[in-house]
Amino acid sequence: MDTDILIVGAGNGGMGAAAYAAAHGLNFRVIEQNGNVQDTRHWVGAVDGFGAQAQGIKMDRAKLLSEISRYASGKCDQRVVKTWINESGEMIEFIRSIMEDKYGVKMVYTYGDEAKWPAENAEHNTDYMYPEIEYTYDRSSGAARNELLLDYIRELGYDVDFKTSLAKLEKDSTGRITGIIAQSTEDDHFIRYNANKGVLLACGGFPGNPYMMEQLDPLGTSVTTACSYSPADKGYGIRAAVWAGANLDKEAAPMLFDRGIVAPGVDGGYVASDSAFGGKAFPGPIRQYNPGTQPFLKVNRNGERFANESSPYNDIVYAAAHQPGRVYAQICDANVLEDAKRFHTIGCSAQTRNGGEKYFQGKVDEAVAAGTLFVCDTIEELADKLGFTGEAKDTFLATVERYNELYDKQNDEDFGKPAYRLSAIRTAPFYGCWLGASLLTTEQGIAINDKGQALDNDNKPMPGLYVTGDMSGSFFANNYPCLMAGVAMGRTLTYAIKAIKQMGGLE
Repeated sequence: MDTDILIVGAGNGGMGAAAYAAAHGLNFRVIEQNGNVQDTRHWVGAVDGFGAQAQGIKMDRAKLLSEISRYASGKCDQRVVKTWINESGEMIEFIRSIMEDKYGVKMVYTYGDEAKWPAENAEHNTDYMYPEIEYTYDRSSGAARNELLLDYIRELGYDVDFKTSLAKLEKDSTGRITGIIAQSTEDDHFIRYNANKGVLLACGGFPGNPYMMEQLDPLGTSVTTACSYSPADKGYGIRAAVWAGANLDKEAAPMLFDRGIVAPGVDGGYVASDSAFGGKAFPGPIRQYNPGTQPFLKVNRNGERFANESSPYNDIVYAAAHQPGRVYAQICDANVLEDAKRFHTIGCSAQTRNGGEKYFQGKVDEAVAAGTLFVCDTIEELADKLGFTGEAKDTFLATVERYNELYDKQNDEDFGKPAYRLSAIRTAPFYGCWLGASLLTTEQGIAINDKGQALDNDNKPMPGLYVTGDMSGSFFANNYPCLMAGVAMGRTLTYAIKAIKQMGGLE
């Protein structure tokens, strides 16, 4: 197969790139190892896009750059971050033009009070920046962005070569990437794709590969109890790039949500599984228990509180790495929804407060049926259901009493949690469950420059090779800054378009 541009992967980045290439009449092909486009991540982060302009919101771009660098402990490439900051507004307008103008699916910009944590957060906690960058769309029609983008490119005469998997990258004597060898997943025959202007890898991270997880992210793996990823993401694109000479980020950057609900007695980390790739899987039966992100009381197996629960998603699961079994119990009472509204978490955790009684009860019913959540008339009964016995039970009951004291004082003397994030535990029924991390994806990827080009081990651009999405690096370094809702997907789509511009001579 001969083409100018080859896009590997029909997920969020790949379909965004394909749509942009199709809109500009470029010569390209897309391959995807599965039989359909991959799951859409609905929330996209963009700076000073169409909704912000309408509301008169102007981002402090220098402060945003500094905040992302702080999350990364300075281990990101600020030039790579700046490309997203400076070009994501154009990206989101392109997506809007297809979603709204072409298919009538209204996009939604999150701003104002909905986008911010209350000011009290800074009184005792570290002060975070909550940029107004989140875009999503009305999903009541059942629309999914990646499916619509597939329709879009098909209407323009293009398609995706499904059931076609990346085997290896090819390069010439000068080191330029000239294309790939692919393999049919139906009959295993090989196909050479020659790409005259370049290859874009958009193959995802490696959350579905226990070999890579254990070697590259032993800490994140140890605290994870459930998965919320597509198990197709096994790091094949990252490995192909490394074999071709690309530079892999040196530190893990998992996207861990504090929603990995499990039964009492279950530890964090893999368990044996005959049906899973690599013979290992995480033990949680539910992909994500969304109320787990709410800052309710959390205790370890000794019944002790061990951290400030008002934190970004991943902080509490890392704190649990130092606790027995690397898991923790979350406790709340009948006022759970009223408390969640007052807590006002942002990003996807806001579903708990915005979804109301029906949404919350659905999550409760699912978790109760799975034997991972307990709803009891007394705290003593809840303690028994959660598996606390002997001294640990006594400690647990004393911890609940102490937490109620702190609520009455409206002052967390023990861990400095803001008063508006405290809650009483006095009104039946009482809810309790054990939690660890729910692994969404990995962000440790191939180092790139501000044009989206892959870098070699000398940090020099690899001609003809571009990378986007979860398999690209240089941006997060430690973890995904979950208080900046949509920044990962914003980065993915911005660099998808950037790569097409580079290969297509559009800038």
